[in-house]
Amino acid sequence: MPSADMVSLISFLAVLLIFFSIDVRSRESAHSQPWHAHLFEWASRLGGIAAALALTLGWVDLFLPDEHSPIHVALVAGPGSVAVLCAIVLGLEMLWQRDSPDAGS
Repeated sequence: MPSADMVSLISFLAVLLIFFSIDVRSRESAHSQPWHAHLFEWASRLGGIAAALALTLGWVDLFLPDEHSPIHVALVAGPGSVAVLCAIVLGLEMLWQRDSPDAGS
């Protein structure tokens, strides 16, 4: 992957990581929550870990020579795709909360 594209991908992953960091810190962890609250909490945690992994691999790959880089693009795209899927799941959470009767409280 060309360096300019990798920089764009790293920037996107950094924004995702900030999003997941804010989301995880704003959640209240309680064992008495419904199943979907646990699903969204774990999607946020998994997304943050995947974004951090992809960001780290992309950053390291950026400084390695392109010809013999041990980091293949798939190693960055795999966890990056998991992070994006988790962000989509958390986007669906907004629809879920909108339909719940206690969303306003």
